[in-house]
Amino acid sequence: MTFVIRLLPCYMLESKVEKVMKQMIIAVSLLLAFGVGCDEGQDRQLPQDRQLPNGTKLFGEHTLKDGTKKVERIEFPNGEKAFDVAKFPDGSDKAGRSEFPDGKKWFDLTRLPDGTEKVVRVEYPDGEKAFDWTRLPDGTEKAGRDEFPNGQKKFDATTPPDGTQKAARVEFPDGGKYFDMTVLLDGTTKVGRVELPNGEKEFDVTRLPDGTQKAERSELPSGEKYFDMTLLPDGTIKIRRDELPNGQKKFDVTLLPNGTVKSRVR
Repeated sequence: MTFVIRLLPCYMLESKVEKVMKQMIIAVSLLLAFGVGCDEGQDRQLPQDRQLPNGTKLFGEHTLKDGTKKVERIEFPNGEKAFDVAKFPDGSDKAGRSEFPDGKKWFDLTRLPDGTEKVVRVEYPDGEKAFDWTRLPDGTEKAGRDEFPNGQKKFDATTPPDGTQKAARVEFPDGGKYFDMTVLLDGTTKVGRVELPNGEKEFDVTRLPDGTQKAERSELPSGEKYFDMTLLPDGTIKIRRDELPNGQKKFDVTLLPNGTVKSRVR
């Protein structure tokens, strides 16, 4: 009997909860500072430069005929910079690019009147990139795609306010894929389907915080199938039913760490 146990391989899944989305919160200071500057403003048509009392510097500030207020560049005392900033009459704000002292960059930032925040692309100093990132007014964060330096990619990721992490698909450099992945606050990871590079597929997979791994079903390239499979932290493997390609079935299979196999054959 061949056991190919790769329940939830120990891929290094980046945790947006642990990183707090790497502090992907739109710089409200940027918009507030711009707003403060415009409160004093006159209907300027020619770009002007000035410095606010808090040390924030505005370059190329001007107001369009439709009431749109623009600033070519904003420099904050903390080292943050924003470029091509605009505040529209409908209350929405945009910035073409924001640069932070830690090396993080945002591109095409939008803040809607209802508080929804969107960023087309985020780049981190470690090489990670996030695309089509959104933060809803209730605190829910979404990313259309995350790309990590190790080659891992995550698609349609969502983090609700309770911190639970979800991703429709995760792709790994070795060809492995997860579908419908959820990471709970206690560290429990659930995956609807796992596809491994060797052609094996696993369904309804769960990995508990203590290291216990379970799969409702595992299908091997050979045609063999496991049902209700459990891998314990000590290495013991238990399978409620093992169906072989020749029609033979084995029940209550146990593979001990020392290699001993126990089962009932029918």
